[in-house]
Amino acid sequence: MTEPSPPSRPDRFDPVQIIRLRRYGRAEDEHSDAELSWFIQQYTAGAIPDYQMAAWLMACCFRPLSPRETSTLTQCMVDSTPGGPLVWPTKGYPPLVDKHSTGGVGDKVSLILAPLVASLGVRVPMIAGRGLGHTGGTIDKLESIPGFCATLDMEQFQTIVNNIGCCINAAGPELCPADRKMYALRDCTCTVECLPLQTASILCKKIAEHPDSIVLDVKYGNGAFQSTPEQAAQLATSMVQTGHAQGLTPTTAFLTQMHQPLGYAIGNWYEVQECLEIMQPWSQNKNTALNYDLIALVCLQAGQMLLQSGLPQYQHQSLKDLTQLAFDQLKSGHVLPKFCDMALAQGADPPGRDSLWYPDASQLYPGVDICATTAGHVTQIQTMDLGWMTVALGAGRKMAHESVDPYAGILLRVKLGQTVSVGDVLCTLYAPPDKITEAVQQNALACFVLEEENVTTSSPSSLAIVTHQVTLEHGVQELPWEELPTVFHELYPQPSASP
Repeated sequence: MTEPSPPSRPDRFDPVQIIRLRRYGRAEDEHSDAELSWFIQQYTAGAIPDYQMAAWLMACCFRPLSPRETSTLTQCMVDSTPGGPLVWPTKGYPPLVDKHSTGGVGDKVSLILAPLVASLGVRVPMIAGRGLGHTGGTIDKLESIPGFCATLDMEQFQTIVNNIGCCINAAGPELCPADRKMYALRDCTCTVECLPLQTASILCKKIAEHPDSIVLDVKYGNGAFQSTPEQAAQLATSMVQTGHAQGLTPTTAFLTQMHQPLGYAIGNWYEVQECLEIMQPWSQNKNTALNYDLIALVCLQAGQMLLQSGLPQYQHQSLKDLTQLAFDQLKSGHVLPKFCDMALAQGADPPGRDSLWYPDASQLYPGVDICATTAGHVTQIQTMDLGWMTVALGAGRKMAHESVDPYAGILLRVKLGQTVSVGDVLCTLYAPPDKITEAVQQNALACFVLEEENVTTSSPSSLAIVTHQVTLEHGVQELPWEELPTVFHELYPQPSASP
């Protein structure tokens, strides 16, 4: 069967011709801005059926959009927002900087990062999502705080950002409806992984939110959607290029490893509890053995956000200096009041003692400890398996309409590189007793690989969560351990002795 000849484009505004160009076009054949704009507008309005959009999405997987087409598609999704991007007051207000993560197991960075950066004088407007699949969602975590509302309208959202300095809210139906409709179709047609479509879907909501610049966290590893650093670099590069093309200047990305859960808590309330603990004032002997990676990543991203803010007090400082500034601010305890201000402004019940929220004891489940049956070093943690196990315990959802149990989850008791003896607790499972079957306990045990020789995790540098930075000017640059901010060297554990 001969391949059809490239389309002659007799009618630029015909969905069949647009699909044909995407499927059979030559490398140099691209959609015009007008074609893409018409196609997305018509689909959002219901004039183009799902089956034609599905055909075009699949064609995009086999012949991906160019950087220009990706930028145009992103703008078309933004344009579907009634009234266009948010308009923020600038006179007398600090700059706006946001952050986005591609998601991972135990990724609770936003809960600390937003109030941390806000406490240092930068506005942080953050549109976040709910959990779907093996990763948790920031909104689900915050909604485990009694009364917390993350479904504010855009006027309420902006008021809190302007008055408090930060707000974390879900994307409402009015924000990029074209993306909402297209993502639902991508999810059921196996076209989620297409890189240009990922780029447009992620960035359109951020552009509609309209910050001045953005920091991206693109994760890779056995707990992330991108399994290799090469895949993560491709997505990060696409998003950095598109972000700049859409006026988010600068757009910067970090590539971060997800070979173990971030911090020690997996599950909504437990992750909030871990963050509240970190935001309390530190004593000199603060134990960070289980969340050194979370703290280091928060402080590095905060430093980059301060650097991108353009505020005079930060303009002549280095990323290392500003990461240290963020670390000192976090240790001081000044971040917790900002988080409480944000939570109260979003409807949360007043916190209890020590500015913390404590659930009723009757709502919590008794924990089931998973103990080591052999001695050795923890050389691997099957992170995605732990993520899916948390979903099965009730903390996540497989379908978008499902509810979540805020008090189901897993607490890690060990991290990569640690030495374990027989009987040591590896993790603790929390869920209704009927969900923690013997098979579930055996599966949890199998998530921790113990070996006599500690080869793969024998030094702090092998555990470094941040490995690369991606910018428009310099592309993908490796970040050697020796050049990472001092915070990393302070927090990361030294090699374990033999068991």
